[in-house]
Amino acid sequence: MNRLPVAAALAVLLSSPSFAQQWKSLVPKIGPGAENVQCNHRRPESAGGTQGYADEMSAGKCFVSIHGMAGGMVYRDYAFFSDGMLMVFNSYGDGEDTRRFTSAREFYFFPRAVAPDVLLDPVAPAATVVMANGDRVAFNTDSAQISAIGRGGVRVAQRIDPADRGGVEFPSYAGLMLDVGFRMGELPSGLPNGDATFRSAYGQLCTVKNNELFSYAGGDRAFKLSDAELSLWLKTRCPGLYVDF
Repeated sequence: MNRLPVAAALAVLLSSPSFAQQWKSLVPKIGPGAENVQCNHRRPESAGGTQGYADEMSAGKCFVSIHGMAGGMVYRDYAFFSDGMLMVFNSYGDGEDTRRFTSAREFYFFPRAVAPDVLLDPVAPAATVVMANGDRVAFNTDSAQISAIGRGGVRVAQRIDPADRGGVEFPSYAGLMLDVGFRMGELPSGLPNGDATFRSAYGQLCTVKNNELFSYAGGDRAFKLSDAELSLWLKTRCPGLYVDF
């Protein structure tokens, strides 16, 4: 079974009743994000062993997909969305039970000002993603894994194993970041009573419940606060957290 990029796999698997709902749950409706921006549309292009493209799931709901071209069903892909979300998607093998064979790690970066974009140079080769907050994420084009992030540090596990909880960590970041955690088979934000932790540029932490940040309807969810609303909310909910927007 050949591997497919996240959005392509979604399109194929949605036609299969056994997989449709599981994959829908990995791609929620995109809530308030960068305002008055148009999604970028980049056809799939390769740089070394890395392929990426930019598109929109529906009007104004933009994403960038990054995946490796090595093949097989053990892999780690990345999807960046216009609501600030970075989804780290892991596949652990060829199996129909997504709760055993897939996982998601979910991060958000603020404030959100632009549509995510991907910059690929097949000659260098080089691959860079511009996130919704304008920061740039560089990829190792041999492994299709994150090698650097402009405003902070990153650690990426070489192995792909559920014990590594997605395999990607940002130990420092010069900006506001939200870590929603790790979950097998679904996005962790799908748990209304789950914990999500904000971290400021100075390392200050504030843990809140998912249902304070996400709206839930019809089995789906969306980040419900614009940047302006989030800034005001955090001043009350997390008064010890420095927010510069």
